[in-house]
Amino acid sequence: MVDIGSRTLQTLVDFCYTGEITIADVNVQSILPAACLLQLNEIQEVCCEFLKKQLDPTNCLGIRAFADTHACRDLMRIADKFAHHNFQDVAASEEFLLLPAAQLIDIISSEELNVRSEETVFAAVMAWVRYDLTKRRSLLPKVLEHVRLPLCQAKFLVSTVSEDPLVKSDAHCRDLVDEAKNYLLLPLERPNMQGPRTRSRKPVRYGEVLYAVGGWCSGDAIASVERMDSRTGEWRCVAAMSKRRCGVGVAALNHLLYAVG
Repeated sequence: MVDIGSRTLQTLVDFCYTGEITIADVNVQSILPAACLLQLNEIQEVCCEFLKKQLDPTNCLGIRAFADTHACRDLMRIADKFAHHNFQDVAASEEFLLLPAAQLIDIISSEELNVRSEETVFAAVMAWVRYDLTKRRSLLPKVLEHVRLPLCQAKFLVSTVSEDPLVKSDAHCRDLVDEAKNYLLLPLERPNMQGPRTRSRKPVRYGEVLYAVGGWCSGDAIASVERMDSRTGEWRCVAAMSKRRCGVGVAALNHLLYAVG
């Protein structure tokens, strides 16, 4: 058959007679396309389940592209989710540096991107651009639009982003930096400056928030509760306890915080 090797075809024929097949690294890339061509859904599912178990930061983007080529939607979804959840490690891989611009934008635009700070996204984008600077320099303004610069630390924005030669040399990039600076410097104007770049990404885990509950101040116990966002380093007051406490025990359960003692 056209596009199906003899060994692959023999494996598929054997499966039709025995109902058994062994999928491994050495044959999955030939068996899955053949199974798709012949509409052998059961083998497609076995191949996809095998590839799901092989996902790691160095290969998830390649597996995602392979799944897209063969219309394996569930495998694509799982690979996307893996890449978003492990973005920092994925961004350090060669597969990331080889991404086409459109797919890079799809990834960094995701609300599900799991990053401690937007600085990580900026660094990944700049590494991607510099990997093939001749061809990608002109793409930087379009890609940088999807980095949420207003969520960066002010020091990073001023000392790193603003001073990057590629950013400084492009008018649109400078405009994006100015937008971020205005957002950080004019807190009272922020309600009028909301947009995709000012919206925090969704995956903020409870383990990444630090609470300071009660304590001792000016010779007396206090009832205040403060929360620090580890992504921004900012402390904010939240709802106080019903009574003053110091040396208090605290536990988290079902997204609620309990103070005892």
